[in-house]
Order: sequence, then C-alpha cells, then structure tokens
Amino acid sequence: MTHSEKRPLTICSSATMVCVETVAMLLLLYAVQVCTGLRKQSFDEAVLECAELLLIHPRKMESISGGILGNDDDTKSLIRCVGVSCRFWSDYTGLRRDIIERYFTPDASDTLYRNRTQACLKKLPVLSFPFNHRNQRDLAYRSFLCYYHNYGNLKRTRNFVPMDSVRLLELARQCMNVLCIGVEDLVDLTVAELDENRSVHCMVRCIGLQTGLYSDRYGVNIDLVYAQYGEGYDEATFKANAYSCVRNQSATSSDDPCRRAYNLLYKCFENVRNIVSRFEVQESYET
Repeated sequence: MTHSEKRPLTICSSATMVCVETVAMLLLLYAVQVCTGLRKQSFDEAVLECAELLLIHPRKMESISGGILGNDDDTKSLIRCVGVSCRFWSDYTGLRRDIIERYFTPDASDTLYRNRTQACLKKLPVLSFPFNHRNQRDLAYRSFLCYYHNYGNLKRTRNFVPMDSVRLLELARQCMNVLCIGVEDLVDLTVAELDENRSVHCMVRCIGLQTGLYSDRYGVNIDLVYAQYGEGYDEATFKANAYSCVRNQSATSSDDPCRRAYNLLYKCFENVRNIVSRFEVQESYET
C-alpha cells in the first residue's frame, strides 16, 4: 500500500454511536495500568478518550473515523489531545519524532517516506513563546498531518506511553511503601553507602519492574528506556552508550536480584538515579 492509499481512521464499528462499552473498557485497562505504572495505549484508544474529554460531537467523530481530518477547531483540539496523551506532543518542547513514529507503519516499498515527512516538517513554524494555546494546538495538528499524509498507515496496536515526572515520583513512593523503606533509610547516603544499601537496591529494582523498563528475566529494555528518558538525545548515541554500560555491568553482576537491578539501572542511567535523589530531597523537606 502506498502513502496515497490511506486506510480510514476507524475508531468504532459505528461512528455515530456513543462507544460506552469501549470507553468503559479503556477506563478499566487504564486503572490496571496505573497500579503497575506501565501504560500502553493505541492511537484509537487515545482518540476515544480525547473525544469524550473534549465532548466532540458524534457527527464530527464519524467524519474523523472515515479518515477526514478537517481544518477545524474540534479536529485540531482532538489531535493535540491525542499527542499529549500519547506523549508525542508537548506545547513546550514540540513534536517527539521517535514516539510518534511508533504509531505508524511505513509501506515496505516506500523508500522516501522519511524524506517526505522531514520536508513537510521543515515547512512548519517553530514553537512560539510566550505560550499561545491556539498556535501550539495548530502546530500539533499540522505536525501530525505531516506523518499522517507521508509516513505510513496508523497502527492499531498499543504502544508504551512514557510517564511524566509526577507519576515516576508516585511510583518511588509506592515502592518505598511496599518495601517498608523509610525516608531515613535514604537520606545523606554517600556513594559507597549506596553501593552497600540493599534497601536502595530493592527500591531501584521495584521502580524498574513497575515502569516496565526492567525485568529479572530479560534485564533492561533499552528501547523503552529511550522512549521514557531519551527526549533531546540522539537515539543511536543514547542506545549505544546504554548497551555498552549494561554489557559492562552484566559482566560483574550479582546473583542478588536487587543488586543486579541496581547495577544495571542506577549505575547506567542518570535518569533512574534522579528518581531516587529527587524523591529523597522532596521527602526530606516534607519531614
């Protein structure tokens, strides 16, 4: 299928009906994901959520589900909402290309899809500050259209959605509660003490498991680590450095699951260290 043969943006089996059962299922799935921290979402699911939140009229949804993305306020607001929900758009940092590309499948015979998409994006204005909601909304919409018309067909599968800093801190708090780790166990630890503190090791492992970035069986999921923490970094360089560090740490890894997770996550990824340190500072001021 070439880039000109777009599949309809199918959302529901009948676009005019209110998808109550579908929305209820989405809310149930989201509740389960909140308990574990790991969140996955398809483009269609994000559209349904945003349509409900923004009170998009069923007639407008019928048009959108048929693949017609009009140049109107409702459609632009819907697309921006989907971008924010799926974390490929921010009004402050713009489009995150490695995330939005996860929602599209290029045609195998199309060798120019990246060039077309890049050419389209280069024609767009840059983010404007001070903050202007309408300008940011329109830019989010136009950025998405560059991918929708040039990059490939939308996937129906669910993708990992990066977590914000608030959710990551909540997970740290949850892990401390589950493992019975007090603030006093984390405050004012030296580097040497961190290396010998099993409470910290188990907390790091818990965060890795809860975010889905790590498992005892498969180790670090570097693809997801980049999705979570890679914004602003060159993907190839980030992953090459990550693989190198993980490989080096694995060579001296411990049989203790907590220590092994600590070696692979805390020692290799600055952002994982920041979760612990930011939480420690925040909590120490609260006590």
